[in-house]
Amino acid sequence: MHELSDASKSIRCFAKWIRIESQLFKKLSQFSSLKWDDTDHMITTFEEKIEMLQEKFFSSFSQADVSDISNSFISLTVSSDSRISENEMKWAIKWVKMNKASDISEISNRALQADLTELISVLTSLFNACVIHKYHSKQFKKTQTIVLCKSRKSDYIDLKTYRLIALLDIISKALESIMIKRLSDIIETHHMLSNAQMRTRHKRFMISILDLLVDQVHIMWDCKIKYVIFMLSLNIIEAFNQVLHIRLLHTLKMRRTSSYIVEWACSFLKNRETSLIFNEQMSTMCKINANISQESFISLIFFLFFNASLIEKCKALKIKIEVLNFINDINILVYDRFIEEICKTLSKTYNVCVKWTWTHDTTFTSEKYELTHFTRKLRKFNMTTSI
Repeated sequence: MHELSDASKSIRCFAKWIRIESQLFKKLSQFSSLKWDDTDHMITTFEEKIEMLQEKFFSSFSQADVSDISNSFISLTVSSDSRISENEMKWAIKWVKMNKASDISEISNRALQADLTELISVLTSLFNACVIHKYHSKQFKKTQTIVLCKSRKSDYIDLKTYRLIALLDIISKALESIMIKRLSDIIETHHMLSNAQMRTRHKRFMISILDLLVDQVHIMWDCKIKYVIFMLSLNIIEAFNQVLHIRLLHTLKMRRTSSYIVEWACSFLKNRETSLIFNEQMSTMCKINANISQESFISLIFFLFFNASLIEKCKALKIKIEVLNFINDINILVYDRFIEEICKTLSKTYNVCVKWTWTHDTTFTSEKYELTHFTRKLRKFNMTTSI
């Protein structure tokens, strides 16, 4: 309700609060019994639910093929100054939203901004020590994770009907914001990622990918050659929970990311801990053996690196396709003169995507497969052709 004090946002904020936030408290108290996987066994106690949640979201059982990592050649990295200035420090504190805080440290960004003059030199020295020693503080890695019910579900006995919200340390967010800006600048300056990869990049947002899609479809429609256009949409299941750390760090190295960023990222990913909160109870700290936090903005950039090779493998087929990527959504635009050729191309491209999942320990959500046909004359094409 504090946000309602801003008159320009009052109506929108209040409507959002009524629609979403006001319902969350009621749903938190209705954390029901859970069904264990595909069995009929029901989990009822708090301890059993904690064990189930830890196994589902924070455990790592990787079977990915990483044999290519040990034998790969690491090219020279991009050189950049690792020192953090006080101006960067001021920008980072102001970049983090007001009134955001983790219950662990109980430090709000409002408090940091109020005492910024007194704290600036201390925080700058602290962050420089983290960067110089390629170390992310153990205290920064401790989080609290709230378990929330997803809205509009018929029942809540399946873990798929819940989502996790991690409360991150506010000082850690400031350090991450500096690393985000540096990594973003390196990406754009040295063209480390495809232009078709959107989110957390300069002038590349959700609307950007829609504009790009519309432009590409209209260009093909306006060609003298009358192309048939299809788009295969794939979604990586539980994307942030499935990130393989060894593969991510290898990708950062192979794309010549500055060595101090890679080594800091290695420390950032290791030995993370969290406590789970639901039904007004809190668990003890447990280790996070997998994933990157979806609430952390730097995780969004890490994930773009993680799936960058998939975009390149698809484009390397040298067939008539375009790939658009928004975090864990992969959209493959295929065009040709005949639908039969389209089907062959889709089949070949899909096989490449599946092989990529074997080396990255990920899976595509079969329920979210979509095939879209862009046309102005539906009856002109043979829609009975199968892939």
